[in-house]
Amino acid sequence: MKHFQQIATGVPVDTLISELAAHDELWDAHKIRKTAYGTPHSRMSDIWVRYNDVAPFEATGDYRTFNDVHVPVRYPAWYALPSIRQIVMPLMAAVQGEMLGGILLTRIPPGCGIDAHTDHGWHAEYYDKFYVSVQNAPGAAFWCEADGTRDSIEPEAGEVWYFNNQKLHGVENKSTTDRIAMIVCIRTDLFGRSS
Repeated sequence: MKHFQQIATGVPVDTLISELAAHDELWDAHKIRKTAYGTPHSRMSDIWVRYNDVAPFEATGDYRTFNDVHVPVRYPAWYALPSIRQIVMPLMAAVQGEMLGGILLTRIPPGCGIDAHTDHGWHAEYYDKFYVSVQNAPGAAFWCEADGTRDSIEPEAGEVWYFNNQKLHGVENKSTTDRIAMIVCIRTDLFGRSS
């Protein structure tokens, strides 16, 4: 496997699944990723846990600098879903994280997906991305393609994978259940990121 590196297995996600079931109102509280023109994320829902403070951008409706340099803030989901800390903090230690960046949860219904795309901009260049499988059934595949090679994973719940989000990637959920993942962005030098 060229484009994915497994970091951990057996990460406890059951409590997070229960917390998500109790807080359905958190999904799509902020819809810009889902509704922006040309977005690859139109067929999924998400929960923003940590990122740039969205309030001033929502107030003006101008998101042009939303992904520029910033210090991430915690969104209400950080407090409503406390088990996230029990997943993220050990991951930070495992990868010798220097700074915690954005965190978001994605939910993809059966028959939907995230279209092929590459991530660009300051955030994608500054942080490494880690994929935590929260709920995944056979047929829900996360793929990455670059340098003539396409890799695909169908991880079990509790698996954590590193991937380079500046390469072409996407998700296809051909299973019969929602696919839920948590994306955790961490600044670390372990994966060849230049200083």
